[in-house]
Amino acid sequence: MRPIPVMISGFTKHNRYQVTTDVTNAILGTGGWVIHHTLFSNIAITIQFELPARGFDAFQRRIAEAGVHLDAESTDRISQATAPEGSRARDIVTTLNITFLHDEPDLRREVPAV
Repeated sequence: MRPIPVMISGFTKHNRYQVTTDVTNAILGTGGWVIHHTLFSNIAITIQFELPARGFDAFQRRIAEAGVHLDAESTDRISQATAPEGSRARDIVTTLNITFLHDEPDLRREVPAV
């Protein structure tokens, strides 16, 4: 059975380092694993992961406790992907985008000349 793909997004005002750690722990702690991640300066992070459908209730609770607020469309997508009882045994490949709301300047990195 192929995993179901879902794209979700949220935001937080909490520390990006702590949120990243908390979200990773939420994924691992609910039976999932991280496939890939991409950092976009200090503005956002995208994490692709796979999680059993039955683990999404605990996952949503844990990231909410970490300060990540999912938008309504994202919670609807999760509900649709995990709703049918037959799909609760399936794995769901999820792409989570978290936007960090803060007053910090853009994170600049010097790129050496090649």
